[in-house]
Amino acid sequence: MNRNYNSFAFLFLFIFLLVSNCKIFAGFPQKQEKINCMDPLFNKQLLDHPRLLFSIEEENNIKQLSKQDTLLKDLLGLLKLKADTLLTKPILRYELRQKHSDLLWISREHIYRIITLSLAYRMFDELKYAKKAEEDLINVCSYPDWDPAHFLSVAEMTEAVAIGYDWLYNYLSQDTKDLIIKSLKEKALYFAIREYDSGNSDSWAKRDTNWNIVCNTGMIMGALAIAETDIKLTEKIISQGVTFIPNCLQYFTPDGVCYEGPGYWYYTNINLAMLLKSLNDNLGHDYGLSDISGINKTASYYITTVSPSGRIFNFADVISETVNAGPVYFYFSKRFNLPDVAQFYRSILLKILKSPDTFPRWHFFLNIPWYDASISTSVEKPKLQIFDNAFNPILVFNGNSISANSIYLAAKGGAGNMPHQHLDVGSFIVETNGVRWLDDLGCTAADYSLPGFWDYTPLTGHRWKYFRYNNFSPNTLSIDNNLQYSTGRGIILRYNKDSDRPFGIIDMTTVYNNLATKVQRGFMLLADNLALIQDEIGLTSTNRQIEWTSITNATVTVNGNRAVLQKGDKSFYLRIISPADATFATSVAKTNSSDEAPIINYYLLKTTVYPTNETDRTIRVVMSSDQDAINDDRLIGSLTPLLNWN
Repeated sequence: MNRNYNSFAFLFLFIFLLVSNCKIFAGFPQKQEKINCMDPLFNKQLLDHPRLLFSIEEENNIKQLSKQDTLLKDLLGLLKLKADTLLTKPILRYELRQKHSDLLWISREHIYRIITLSLAYRMFDELKYAKKAEEDLINVCSYPDWDPAHFLSVAEMTEAVAIGYDWLYNYLSQDTKDLIIKSLKEKALYFAIREYDSGNSDSWAKRDTNWNIVCNTGMIMGALAIAETDIKLTEKIISQGVTFIPNCLQYFTPDGVCYEGPGYWYYTNINLAMLLKSLNDNLGHDYGLSDISGINKTASYYITTVSPSGRIFNFADVISETVNAGPVYFYFSKRFNLPDVAQFYRSILLKILKSPDTFPRWHFFLNIPWYDASISTSVEKPKLQIFDNAFNPILVFNGNSISANSIYLAAKGGAGNMPHQHLDVGSFIVETNGVRWLDDLGCTAADYSLPGFWDYTPLTGHRWKYFRYNNFSPNTLSIDNNLQYSTGRGIILRYNKDSDRPFGIIDMTTVYNNLATKVQRGFMLLADNLALIQDEIGLTSTNRQIEWTSITNATVTVNGNRAVLQKGDKSFYLRIISPADATFATSVAKTNSSDEAPIINYYLLKTTVYPTNETDRTIRVVMSSDQDAINDDRLIGSLTPLLNWN
């Protein structure tokens, strides 16, 4: 009797503890196929797997939608094709890149592999995909580390492993789960706790760049994936991570510009999208992160700066001028009800499906879980759109897009000493008829290894010795052949979007420290096919000269105060209205040293304003693909000082 009673008491006690306080067992390995722990995460019941990015309900909805949505069905076809290709790919060995000493490329490849294979398993219910994904997960979890010296590598590997663990939870063996849990904690999450507790303001967790968003997102996703194994660890990771995220997001205010430039816009925002989705799905809120000024506008900003030819406004450290075709657009279009953004992205996907080899791997197939079929009702783009920002304010002009020779012009302010920036305050790009006439050299990946490349010191910073990164290559001004002052700022002084001649004026004065008392650059759309760039400079001495520079990869012909740019059978015309005696000159664009990546088939088109007995100088240049438009002499009498632009 006693033995039976004791057995019953022990069984009752065991069941009571298991149901009422799962955290007692949280520190011990548990061989269970389905989580049923009532221990709350921030007082909210922990969700079953899958809990990251793509719920079972969303999965069922996508499967139903694919029966009637041709584009989604075709994306699923591409997913299957690419997942089948991965089945025969060998595992990737642990290998730090010699040039950069990091594991990042392997982490990113695993984001692609594990999303693709795990999603294929969920959508097609074929075990071969899960089996291959498990092989990759075991492989990376057997690495000695995930390269903590370069924490972006850790963060992205954590995202990959977290998604694989979560999406394949009911397939993975318990041994594999235990290995993943151990790896996520020891190779990532414990590092994060130490960083949160003792890292300085420049640590990856707390700095104000893309590193903050990427690394904190990785840690939060990793913690959420295995939350049932240590609720307190998960709560601490989330609490600390979301505290520091605004250090970066604050700079998106007010209109969504990513101050690091369009090259880092995608990288920052795909991670932000995964973070917001993970928090909202699991906690029911995102700590107000999505309410930070500019976040709801950032996708609209980006697509507006994609030109009619399909190229981005490639200022700052942008390695490719191609639009990133990742899935971030669908997240933002759904989250903030932006059908224009969804429609934009679907047009990108249609192009990719016609040329499947051009798809960007990485997070690409998240476009299936996040698919947005919403339709835009917008008819015509505004003539001028403003995206203000403390560091990189942007102006975008659109002529009537259905008219021949219609102009697209995007211009910027700037802040040269901010991460990934160039001395390009006041620069702009111009397109007509699907051709980019005045361009930006952007950046090349090889230049990241140049000596002193990250030295942004005003005037003496080594970064400014390299041609692509100083103000002698972009479409802007220099005074007495001097560098722009990197701690200066180009800000929007005023604008009018509703005028018959919409305009915006950028105050560039502080980037010409000690050289001028005033430097303002005005952009005006005189007509759908005609733009004016007007510079007003108050020099500190009559002995100073000004150089107006633009760069192009078109064939250039100059004739006094006129220039013709040609590509194939298309032409673009520029005319200097003032000074009356100014003329154009052209030269081959080339780097300042053999260390820099070469510049091929680009030309500088310049005009020099020489010293006179006056300190106040005005430069007016009009441009169009319509030769008659710039030859109309009535222009001269209609142009007024910037002060009168209203």
